[in-house]
Amino acid sequence: MLYRILGPLEVARDAEPLPLAPRQRVVLSMLLCKPNRVVTVDRLVDAVWDAAPPPTAKEQIRICVSSIRRRMVAGGMPNTIVTRPPGYSIQCTEENLDLLAFESLVSSSRAEAARHRHAEAVAAFRRALALWRGKPLSGMNSPLLESISTALDVRRLAVVEEYVATQLRMGHPREPAYEHELISELTELVAANPFRERLRAQLMIALYQAGRRAEALETYRAGRQLFVAKLGLEPGDELVRIEQAILRGDTDIALGPAASVASAQPAPAVPRLLPPDVGDLVGRAGLVERLRQVLAGPRTDAHTVRLAAVHGRPWLGKTSLVVRVAHLVADEFPDGQLFVDLGGSARPLTPHEVLGRFLGALGVAAAAIPESTDERVETYRNLVGDRRMLVVLDDAANERQVLPLLPGNPRCAVIVTSRFGPTDLPGATRVAVGSISLPDSVELLTKVLGEERVLHQAGAVTRLAELCAGEPLVLRLAAARLAARPHWPVGRLVGRLSEKGRGLTELSHGGLDLTVTVRRTYDRLGGQAQRLLRRVSLVGTAGFAGWVCAPLLAVAEDDADDALAELVNAGLLDVERDAAGQVRFHLRGVLRAFARELLAAEGDRV
Repeated sequence: MLYRILGPLEVARDAEPLPLAPRQRVVLSMLLCKPNRVVTVDRLVDAVWDAAPPPTAKEQIRICVSSIRRRMVAGGMPNTIVTRPPGYSIQCTEENLDLLAFESLVSSSRAEAARHRHAEAVAAFRRALALWRGKPLSGMNSPLLESISTALDVRRLAVVEEYVATQLRMGHPREPAYEHELISELTELVAANPFRERLRAQLMIALYQAGRRAEALETYRAGRQLFVAKLGLEPGDELVRIEQAILRGDTDIALGPAASVASAQPAPAVPRLLPPDVGDLVGRAGLVERLRQVLAGPRTDAHTVRLAAVHGRPWLGKTSLVVRVAHLVADEFPDGQLFVDLGGSARPLTPHEVLGRFLGALGVAAAAIPESTDERVETYRNLVGDRRMLVVLDDAANERQVLPLLPGNPRCAVIVTSRFGPTDLPGATRVAVGSISLPDSVELLTKVLGEERVLHQAGAVTRLAELCAGEPLVLRLAAARLAARPHWPVGRLVGRLSEKGRGLTELSHGGLDLTVTVRRTYDRLGGQAQRLLRRVSLVGTAGFAGWVCAPLLAVAEDDADDALAELVNAGLLDVERDAAGQVRFHLRGVLRAFARELLAAEGDRV
């Protein structure tokens, strides 16, 4: 096999691997994913640079393809890449590309199964699945290839289900080899893919055929508990039918036909995915009402989706705010509410992953969820095309992550939260979230701790609120730390927070370590941005103007602007306008304490 992509990319002739640079590996992988078909230069640019290509991107792609061709020839391989405007095509057969060999073997398997030659079909399926060496195209630094890899993995799972279904039709229920191989394999597959209903159904049938009725029923019950807890959904008709047949003791249980993406009509589902509302939200009445009006108030344009973009730096309670609003307006959206944590910039989910979740919540069977992202977008928008639904997209990394998740139906509404102020969401009402006031901070601490606990400690409670800088999450963590230590007076935590180098440690509780959380954000910054964060911690609490960054860093103004923009985009600075209309930047709360500690630790590196 000359080319292998069903695992890490391998290009080899006579077992001698062909060395390729990272960019060349991305380009070649894109061509191999579409063998014998044209891949446009624009598509290759997207794969290499995502949304930020340089002006010379297309020329660099041409140079990259020429380099791959030269390396192939130098390595004694045939030059199989041909120019086909508007791009390139790689010419492959099933003898030299594992993807085509896989597809050919799967076709042979289906043909044998159609002739009721199940043993031959199973053997062909096994040869096809044996070509997989792990996650396809793993190790590529390309969001586009990552989405293609996910689609290939879904394709493999669908074939696995066909393979298992063929084995089940063969029988052999009481043979030890059958029990050991098939049931063990299915158990591992269900554990790795717990929401894939067809695999679970196949495991139930295999267990039942092997005389393990109780385990088959337990497999159903465990799945039902998982679906209800995680998705708010009951198992599909197929699982229910098989459970009932096992309970009746039917001797012949068979799966129904696998769902077809083209013909699948999902049963209407009303997802209710909102997290629970918090009971101690304070200081946000004005923002709550503003968002309620955006999402459910009188319309100014009946042809657009209502869209609210809530932004602000970390720990200000954006999620708690939008969850409160979502519950308040839920009755306005009787066809359901979708919610997803997009993961921010630290662990962003791809639109492909999110759409898979949404389609499942909307009633699409796992086997019927399309493989490509574009088809998932189409299916999703079609499903919500005549429904009144609320979509909550929490902690977005950027606009590109959000745009494919927006419904096209103006009867729907969307709330997006992020650390940045989104500028490329069409028709969005932008809502900035800041710190809460000192009286509201005291009220929040009192609500969590109880009035009896804070009685006669008003001064210490006020000082604790000041140290938490109006950040709701930090206030809750401080209150939780006190609640876990009922013997502590409030003043003891105030004293520990005031000790040099202890602040972040004292505000870590219940598995949430603020030091680690802040450090992750800091470590992703460039060197200049890190230096700027440390240095602006010296600026007073009144904030600073953008022009001070260049002298603080002793660099050119453009370089300082880039570092400042990086801090703003990471959600580490508040951006406000003063009374004169001038923009000022503020480093506050936990982040300020963290930057001060770094400044002290770094010494002359400042």
